[in-house]
Amino acid sequence: MDAAALLATVPFAHRADLELVHTEPGHAVVRIPNDKKNQNHVGTVHAAALVLVGETAGGMALLLEPRLGGYLLLAKGLAIRYRKPGTGACSASARITDAEVVAAVAAVESAGKVDVPVRVDVRNDAGEVVAELTVDFHLRKKA
Repeated sequence: MDAAALLATVPFAHRADLELVHTEPGHAVVRIPNDKKNQNHVGTVHAAALVLVGETAGGMALLLEPRLGGYLLLAKGLAIRYRKPGTGACSASARITDAEVVAAVAAVESAGKVDVPVRVDVRNDAGEVVAELTVDFHLRKKA
């Protein structure tokens, strides 16, 4: 499944007008606009919207990696550190390394499941870090 079709399977991401900026196996950059539906009470990108764009980028980085494509993926938990208000549109970038992919595949094949932490940086259009996330994704063989 290509990245756009994959994103289209998540209605919540569609409602927030998430945009795919860059996708390749193991790497995704996803952008969220700073418009009324994604704002908080002071006009910056809402904290929950920053979680949405970050979690989406992390999941896309994993799901676009062909070696992980046959597994079920669910977000299990996350930690986020807000660095500054999300002024303007914000872009989340996530990457999984080849070594992490190899380890994840080995773990799923031997134990049937694995939790994979994915680091995500969210930046505003000026390139300033708005938030840093670590999203823990649970991978398991599809039934």
